[in-house]
Amino acid sequence: MDFLTSSILSGMLYDGFRRGASISSTFLKEKLQGWILDDVLLEGLTAKVSELKLQDYGEHVIERKLDESESLQKILEQIKPDQNTTIGSVTQNHSGSGDNIVGNKTVYHK
Repeated sequence: MDFLTSSILSGMLYDGFRRGASISSTFLKEKLQGWILDDVLLEGLTAKVSELKLQDYGEHVIERKLDESESLQKILEQIKPDQNTTIGSVTQNHSGSGDNIVGNKTVYHK
């Protein structure tokens, strides 16, 4: 996955609405930890999501409405997953498949 999708965002929004959350930049910033986005993208995303008035819909309808908004899709395409992983006090950059090895790990080969 190269960018944030409507499917992922709709799940986050639906869960927030179910818990009575209002969509704000603080809410989205908290939910999008692990994604790279700056304040300009965050404010744009918040504004577009708020314009759609999604709070009364189910998750699938929310996803469809997100998909139908071209301007929102352009914003989503700019939000990338963060490839830096922090484990304890160690930050690693990970790409590809497999795991990060931190500390002692025994690997047995057959």
